[in-house]
Amino acid sequence: MGTRRWTALWLALWRPGWFLRGLFNHVLKDDLATQAAALSYYFLFSLFPFVLFLLALVTLLPGVQGIEDWLLARAREVMPGGAYSMVESVVQGLLAQPRSGLLSLGAALALWGASAAVLGTMTALNVAYGVPERRAWWRRRLAAIVIVVAMSFLMILAFVLAVSSGPLATRVAEALGPAGGLALLAANWLVALAAITLVIATIYHVCPDVDFPWRWFSPGSVLFTIGFAVTTSAFSYWVSHFGTYDKTYGSLGAVIILLLWMYLIAFLMLLGGEVNAYLDRAALELLPAEPEPVDDTDADAGTDPDLPAWAREDIRRD
Repeated sequence: MGTRRWTALWLALWRPGWFLRGLFNHVLKDDLATQAAALSYYFLFSLFPFVLFLLALVTLLPGVQGIEDWLLARAREVMPGGAYSMVESVVQGLLAQPRSGLLSLGAALALWGASAAVLGTMTALNVAYGVPERRAWWRRRLAAIVIVVAMSFLMILAFVLAVSSGPLATRVAEALGPAGGLALLAANWLVALAAITLVIATIYHVCPDVDFPWRWFSPGSVLFTIGFAVTTSAFSYWVSHFGTYDKTYGSLGAVIILLLWMYLIAFLMLLGGEVNAYLDRAALELLPAEPEPVDDTDADAGTDPDLPAWAREDIRRD
């Protein structure tokens, strides 16, 4: 299905009007704007529990001291100024607390709260794929917790790579010349990009209740990665030069800016999932069905046996 999805995208680009019109209609039908608004609330609700859990995790691992300052520096690069100021004040307040307190039951509760954002993503992506949720609640919560823990370790790995890449690049440059140092720095950026696509690919694979094989790269994940970089930069520039939330709402302006930024991220994430789902449906129209084995259970479906059940049901209804 992953190859058919890319093939469907290539063919759809030759019919851009049909593709964009159909995608726009699905975005309206699934009410993506409302789903993104709900998801941005889950993001805001889960942000600080996630930071608390990450700080608790850092205290258990050796050799990652200083990750707090590194995380704040990375947040400053991607977040609007007003939103970053609020996040920085909260994180500094957490750091001022005794570190032993982070290893208590509060860390487990923080992990539970941080998984709420993943649960909200599951619900929203199910709407994009047009499928009901059939998994047991404990399986959904367990998958959400595993994703949060994996993202925490991924951030710690990114920190270790970022801290070690500078001195290592200097040594490589001394041994192999400037080209070697630049190549190592480029490799570091590629690893960071791979980490982002790994996270979003995991979300698109685990969160919707559909049975698709794992795909590291998909049209939706590429759209999200590029859109995240462009949209965040444009939004930060707009807030810095034209936004007046701090003047109009005072200290509440930072919360509004943070929520707006999270809304944009949520919309892009859901849009990527919507693109993947729409291309899966488009593959049924643009690509010939592969020969099926003789099977009484699928003989009346008239579709590719590799397609998930929800797609075969769509064909039967049509």
